[in-house]
Amino acid sequence: MNSIKATLLPATLLFSLALQAQPTLVVNHYQKHSRYEFGLQVLNLALSKLNTPYQLKTPKGPQLNEARGEILVTAGKLDLQWMSTSKLREQKMIAIKIPIYQGILGLRLLLTTHEKYPAISQIKTLEQLQQFVGGHGTHWQDLPVYAANNLPVSTYINYDSLFRQLANNRFDYFHRGLNEIWKEQEAHFPTFKIAKNVMLLYPHPVYFFVSTHKPELAEHIEAGLNIALQDGSFKHLFLSEHQELIEKSDLENRHLIRLKNPVAPSDSSNFLTQWWLPEKSN
Repeated sequence: MNSIKATLLPATLLFSLALQAQPTLVVNHYQKHSRYEFGLQVLNLALSKLNTPYQLKTPKGPQLNEARGEILVTAGKLDLQWMSTSKLREQKMIAIKIPIYQGILGLRLLLTTHEKYPAISQIKTLEQLQQFVGGHGTHWQDLPVYAANNLPVSTYINYDSLFRQLANNRFDYFHRGLNEIWKEQEAHFPTFKIAKNVMLLYPHPVYFFVSTHKPELAEHIEAGLNIALQDGSFKHLFLSEHQELIEKSDLENRHLIRLKNPVAPSDSSNFLTQWWLPEKSN
């Protein structure tokens, strides 16, 4: 009789026991700064689709810069990062070629000072933009975009110092992703303003890059992302995070300046821009 009862355990309990029997998938990454938050949400979404227990871990201490973090991922001391792609990164790590931000990080609005706001807001063409100096991170992968389009920039290693240098008029504008600029402007308010009427766009695919020491992790994440694309949960997450910012940015009424990106591999433009870019600009 006892053996018969054992076979009649509720299905939910059996499923729970099966999950407990699986080893926990531990994923080590370094990107705990708030500007990486959406990538972390996408990673959680992908891993949640696999019915496998998992745990995300970050090193103790302050946020590592991207150059140091990438060295640790390449060496296998950390498992992954999410960054804009390049041929070199795709050689050193396993690239999961599903764009996390669906190209929206390549849409740039311009943060500037109150004094320079009127002039920056009048920009309509690449030639006009070339008359101004932008701020940029020294190690950021899209730095060659600005050289390729003859846009002068002033570079700094530290992310936070870029805002200080803008305030000190070391450059004229700081180009930021639509998903970044509003929070940053609020954090530094009332020092800066977001220029009206102009936006930049260039191919800027951001992928999960997994250490070559963890190919099975790359397979897991890619499988989870594909499920999330098919069942609509990826789009739902994307719009829940960005829809308000898209509307706030009034993209329909901005002049679009397209820039070429010389470091983006030719097979990296599979963005679902219809999720967010106005039809006239697609």
